[in-house]
Amino acid sequence: MALWYLDGNVSRESSEKILLIDDSELSLEICAEMLEGAGFDVRTSATVDNFDEVLEGWRPDVILTDVNMPGISGVDLCRKLKSRYDTAHVPVVLLSALDAKKLEVLARECEADGFLSKADGLDKLPDELSALIDSTLF
Repeated sequence: MALWYLDGNVSRESSEKILLIDDSELSLEICAEMLEGAGFDVRTSATVDNFDEVLEGWRPDVILTDVNMPGISGVDLCRKLKSRYDTAHVPVVLLSALDAKKLEVLARECEADGFLSKADGLDKLPDELSALIDSTLF
């Protein structure tokens, strides 16, 4: 997958479809804007309840989920996604404000395909997700 840089921003030759799940509307808005600006096709869900609605007729290439959410944690959601026939093949990446070491342990426990820490700064999210996709997921 080719990446090229324009004015210091990453642009993608092809846009991976990203489903972003986070209970924080502000975090959803910021992350979605950054990822869309880098060329990703992003859909969002603020609750797990409307998650299936988002998936109707649209299949993401990657599911990016927050860890700490009410109702179901991102860790439990990852386990659920990996056990479902229609989503078992979709890479799941944990996204959280937890430090990277804790996040790595959680990712291993739930068999997530990767993890990204918000503690590293949301401005790095598009580059880090691109690198993760290029090196690990595809």
